[in-house]
Amino acid sequence: MDKVVPAQQSSVPPVAPSLSTGPFELLVGRVLVVEDDPLNQHLIRRMLEKHGLQVTVVDTGEAAVETALAGRWDVVLMDCQLPGIDGFEATRAIRTGLNGRPLPIVALTANVLPEDRAECLGAGMDDFLSKPVKRVELYACLKRWLTSTRA
Repeated sequence: MDKVVPAQQSSVPPVAPSLSTGPFELLVGRVLVVEDDPLNQHLIRRMLEKHGLQVTVVDTGEAAVETALAGRWDVVLMDCQLPGIDGFEATRAIRTGLNGRPLPIVALTANVLPEDRAECLGAGMDDFLSKPVKRVELYACLKRWLTSTRA
């Protein structure tokens, strides 16, 4: 007959999940992500959370305007192609509703031609990221708009 040995309790506390960002610093801020594709929502949320950011995701231009104007955000990542109100119209509405208050709005688009970039800037967007979003490019963009902290 085998002897049953009771499980031992460890005196070492469990390790909390790491917010390690690799060679990146943690960032501080609240990010509103406007993206209608569930897979892109998931991927962008994970990348942002790995950088220590608080993330809220909405999937329509209408929700983007309402959410952006109802809360305090440090940056908005705006998909350009959305059902209903697109990202350009949503950006214009947010700018109008903010009455001149600053809020960085970054275009998220698969359209990467110079005229696409010009259309984003013309609609009131401050910066531009192309899809698929690469972590290094996302981090570099966020560093322009957010405060960083050492992990």
